[in-house]
Amino acid sequence: MIPILYVAAALHAGFMVAELFPWPMPALLSTVSKTWLATDSPFTPAQQNLVATIVHNAGIYNGILAGGLFWAARQGTSSSDLSQVLLAGALVAGIFGAITMKSWVPLLQAAVGLAGLLLI
Repeated sequence: MIPILYVAAALHAGFMVAELFPWPMPALLSTVSKTWLATDSPFTPAQQNLVATIVHNAGIYNGILAGGLFWAARQGTSSSDLSQVLLAGALVAGIFGAITMKSWVPLLQAAVGLAGLLLI
């Protein structure tokens, strides 16, 4: 068992929950839009539906990544190639998210991905 994989999996499971619930306006979207746009109603209803759908999609991807990381951790050293691919993906996504979203949250994702790559 590799603890950093469990940490990375738990982090992505948390992202998934924040990106999926509550369904009409995910918690992560609500928080980020208030921070960036400094208003309680930053979107028209049509815009909110579109953006929420995109965020929900990201939540599903984070859930898949979390599942893969949990699975790789349970497999131990026999799945190190899979672990490396998933952690590298988390690192790249975290760096991209930090640049495009101008937020420290994706940097946490990148840091865990990098730490995992260095420890495996």
